Amino acid sequence: MSDLGTTLNPPQPDNPPNAEGNLMTNDGALPPQQIAARYFEMWNTGDVSIAVQILHANWIDHAHPEVSGPHGVQQAIEQIRAAQPDLRFQIDAILGDDDLIAVAGAVSQTAQHSPTRLVWLIGMKDGQMAEMWTYRDTSK
Repeated sequence: MSDLGTTLNPPQPDNPPNAEGNLMTNDGALPPQQIAARYFEMWNTGDVSIAVQILHANWIDHAHPEVSGPHGVQQAIEQIRAAQPDLRFQIDAILGDDDLIAVAGAVSQTAQHSPTRLVWLIGMKDGQMAEMWTYRDTSK
């Protein structure tokens, strides 16, 4: 298990967004797995500048339907990180490709609390995250 801040490489300056605003690599758009990893990195770092590139305009998190669209996520991250600065997402695995991917990991609110195991299912559309469902491990 690793902290996303040390495992992800941000896009290089020579990899500009394409016409739709999606981040690009030298051979095309970022793979869905990397887009999902960038989403959780955004939560861990508080850098919300990438939200409009990785989140579809009609973004919906079914666990938090009150937060919609990239700008809603930006505001939520800023508010939640202000209230819980130690909140951290940890990614253990990202599976799938194309239109549906699964992310297995955990979230911890403080260093004193045990992480909560979660699985996120993410629907992709037009090279961006369009919707997400969150499942919590209730076996404990």
